[in-house]
Amino acid sequence: MRILFCGIMVPEEIEYQVKNISAAGNRFQNNVIKNLKLLGHEVLTISYVAIPVPEKLRNTLEDTEDKKYIIRESSGWRGTYQAVRKCRKAVGNLIKTTDCVICYNIFYSYYFLPQTAKKYLKKSLLILADFSGPESFKSVGRKVYARLQAKILQKYNVVIGLSANTEKRLKKGQKFILMEGGIDQEFYDSFTYQEKESGAPTIFMYSGLLSRVTGVDLLLEVMKENRDQDIRLVITGKGDLEQPVRDAAQKDDRVEYKGHLTYEEYISELQRADVLVNPRNMELPENQNNFPSKILEYLATGKRIVSTRFVGWERFRDHIEFIEMNSPEKIFFKIINTKEEFQAERIYAKRYLWSDQLKRLLGK
Repeated sequence: MRILFCGIMVPEEIEYQVKNISAAGNRFQNNVIKNLKLLGHEVLTISYVAIPVPEKLRNTLEDTEDKKYIIRESSGWRGTYQAVRKCRKAVGNLIKTTDCVICYNIFYSYYFLPQTAKKYLKKSLLILADFSGPESFKSVGRKVYARLQAKILQKYNVVIGLSANTEKRLKKGQKFILMEGGIDQEFYDSFTYQEKESGAPTIFMYSGLLSRVTGVDLLLEVMKENRDQDIRLVITGKGDLEQPVRDAAQKDDRVEYKGHLTYEEYISELQRADVLVNPRNMELPENQNNFPSKILEYLATGKRIVSTRFVGWERFRDHIEFIEMNSPEKIFFKIINTKEEFQAERIYAKRYLWSDQLKRLLGK
């Protein structure tokens, strides 16, 4: 099958150097593309790069026969308008020779995409990894933007949602597939069981966006209240709470901030950790349509996981310790998987390999 994939991504080797890009989102898109190719499909990609990319990294965004980057040169309306025009033209040229088009998330640069697919009689699929409805915003502009996104959502032939709540926003008869994400085979193969050294502190780890939405502020508060000296908290990632995380690491030698890591460094830190933490604040409305995709990577490590109850948590209840964020003694309890538990968790995680997820997505 010949597939056109439209998203907002950069090469994995530079993602940690681009300030405002989501590492999880970037990795998700690149994994979908990589594994579609491994399944034998021909994949053409268009990436709309709306964020500033340092000049020294621009040469990594060169177009090829099967890959095109649309770079917004300025943040003003003129730069945006010009970039969106280029994006529409690129999609129009490529979609004619494809069997279907897959779009990652609803972004203004691709508002026209499902209509273009319909014009050329192509199937359109939307992967909705992140969506916040109008109720999540106070400003009029953001509310209007969210309403437009909700309308575009209903124009796709198939919607693939990471959260079951996504289906509630579809029109009657619109096809929905629940797909929380996937695990890359190479990532899965990176982990082996390691015996815990006697007397060593228990290492907890959070990796991802540093923000209120992901609960990093709650995690820091919990760490402040818990004075257990036999625990360590490693935090990696970037976001608007980076400075509070740095401050916490300065004041408390049990907290380590590792910054935004390369992929290899990220795997190394996961291997070093004993317990992986997902503190996402589920009281915020913007989290009702999302799934913490890092959970699947956490599962692949075979480590013990501590998490708040996200939408669909029931399917993972036998593999994750679900907790409330207002109880620090329950978050930082010392739980480490035995070799038997490690192997059992890995067997469960294997069902989420990208190869199987994408076969299901394409109906094979």
